[in-house]
Amino acid sequence: MNKLIGLLIISALIHINIFAENPIDEKVNFLPEGNRAEYFFDRGLGYYNLNQYSNALKFIDQALEIYISNNDKPNMARCYNNIGNIYNKLNIFNKAMEYHLLSLELGETLNDEKGIVSSLNNIGNVLKNIEKYDEALEYYQKALNLSYEIKDNKGLSITLNNIGNIYLSKENYENALGFYNRSLILKKELKDNFGIATSYNNIGISYQGLGSTAKALENYNISLEMMKEIHDGDGIASSYFHIGVSYYEKNDDKKASLNLERALAYAQNCDNKQIMVSCYNLLAEIYTNQRDYLKAYTAMKLYAELKDDLISIQTQKEVAELQIRYETEKKEQEIALLKTNASITNYQSKESEMFIVILVVILIAVAVMGFFFYYQFRQKANSNKTIEEQNIELTQAYNKMEDLAKTDMLTGLSNRRDMYQKIKYETDRFERNENPFTILMGDIDNFKKINDTYGHDAGDIVLKTISSLMLSFMRKQDIVGRWGGEEFLLLLPETNLEGGKKIAEKLRARIKNEIIHYKGHDIKISITIGLSLYDRIHDVNESIKEADKAMYFGKIRNKNCVVTANDI
Repeated sequence: MNKLIGLLIISALIHINIFAENPIDEKVNFLPEGNRAEYFFDRGLGYYNLNQYSNALKFIDQALEIYISNNDKPNMARCYNNIGNIYNKLNIFNKAMEYHLLSLELGETLNDEKGIVSSLNNIGNVLKNIEKYDEALEYYQKALNLSYEIKDNKGLSITLNNIGNIYLSKENYENALGFYNRSLILKKELKDNFGIATSYNNIGISYQGLGSTAKALENYNISLEMMKEIHDGDGIASSYFHIGVSYYEKNDDKKASLNLERALAYAQNCDNKQIMVSCYNLLAEIYTNQRDYLKAYTAMKLYAELKDDLISIQTQKEVAELQIRYETEKKEQEIALLKTNASITNYQSKESEMFIVILVVILIAVAVMGFFFYYQFRQKANSNKTIEEQNIELTQAYNKMEDLAKTDMLTGLSNRRDMYQKIKYETDRFERNENPFTILMGDIDNFKKINDTYGHDAGDIVLKTISSLMLSFMRKQDIVGRWGGEEFLLLLPETNLEGGKKIAEKLRARIKNEIIHYKGHDIKISITIGLSLYDRIHDVNESIKEADKAMYFGKIRNKNCVVTANDI
């Protein structure tokens, strides 16, 4: 019942944010204009830091009006820069670029070199978000040169980090590492502890990309200790999560679960639902591998509940974004109509059309939220069972966990444990009839880039799509499993290497032709496949390693290709 009440309160607050004006202390009206403008600006920044972008934009716009009326160009530039950042966060990139260019123009007029560095970095950030990496680098390079010239170490540290982010997005981990290390040196000179901790985390990610888990862990742990020193709960949770993932990739489930549980504790304290969801998802899989089915069942239930909460939060955000887009478009229409002296009738018509559109969208969103609350209520009502019913449910869930122990929860494919059992079956069959089988190791190309660009939900859709394609494409006797992360292992019974290569090539081509449509984006996907033949000359583990080595060779050479162990 308490949860339902909480959700209803959230719903009420959402509606207040959409339809109500923000109350302003009447004392503000008696402040001098300069003080009043600063009040509006500071309040806007406060909302920005809380991710309440609609309110942030409203207050900074009010500050900007006062600064424009007083021809206060330095503060106008400051407002333009922050408004650009808001639009960038909302993925309204054309408006973000417009305001950052205005800020840059004013900075150049005022000869505000530090302001110019900031604007150049922000323009680069917008270009990075639309994947124009080379153009982003050009602006970062200008910021870098100017920072060196004016000896602006703070601006220099930010710029070096931003360049590192570009190379990380391009999966050029060596260059990313170089820029992150240079940024770290400057942050240490500036005694920017949060920046230092963040740099160590980025360095860890780079080492992870290079396949050096030990060095990644070393840097994650340094970041962790620094986050503890500055009492940054979100940073601590993030560090523990990265450490947990690293140990999971090393197949050390015990240390992985220990660190993920620590991450979960801090995330719960900070109410960081995104990290909580990620932790529960991975913990459910680890507990299943450890055959601790009760913990796995609990983790899965909590994961599902939090996923629903995140969907609700995302719905709120999207409604707020729609409101801002509507207001922005409305303003632009008003300006255009004034310039062209359009009739009042025409203006009212257009305004009404926009109002109807946004009203329909909001009503749909409210309907979705209403269904969500009803669903939660039903779920809560259904949970009020007798002890006997709960025991029955738990017993049934416990029985089903044996199947779950063999299945990857996201894709529905066999997991690594089940694949080892099926590999043993095929090796035993080989001993009986000496029919060889081919092993395929497939890895999704540029998967991290997909996650970084479109989010992990998009990455999950890619994994599910490729899994479905594999299941539909492969022969009845073939076996498909998720080996870990974005890697897949396929077994082709009674198939030699030449036949396996033909099948792998057809699968690669089929995946290459698939386009995933996600939130207005067309995501192109591809896969690199390595093959080896099990024929008793090597043991099966060596054969798997050969397939993995062939796949890795394909990654280095070209990606989106098929390579056999005999090709290297």
